[in-house]
Amino acid sequence: MTDKSPILPKSPDIAGNPQENALYYGNNLSPNSRRLQILFVSLVVIMVGINIGLSMDQGIKHGANYFMLGISLIGFVVIEIILILFIRKGELPPEKTWFLYFVGGCVILESIFTDVLLYQ
Repeated sequence: MTDKSPILPKSPDIAGNPQENALYYGNNLSPNSRRLQILFVSLVVIMVGINIGLSMDQGIKHGANYFMLGISLIGFVVIEIILILFIRKGELPPEKTWFLYFVGGCVILESIFTDVLLYQ
């Protein structure tokens, strides 16, 4: 195994696929699926942005513990970004995109719970 070889070997039917090296992953999705994907990602980004803004506001007013709640959420977002990069580079099969939605749902839930803790 060399440094450039993927962790999971690619199946022969994917090897000749022009979508493999596409600039944007998921170009073969239907328009409705693509819209739902963009809507989900934008919802996660909005929730994280609101949460970080509120935690910074409460951190300035009441102390660093509130600010750390927002920072902990960034850790989960980094994990999701790493998973997205793995799927786009072919390290993980595209059939595992459900896990990205699961992690995104967990990020949304953590944002809600953190907002509740911030204004308890």
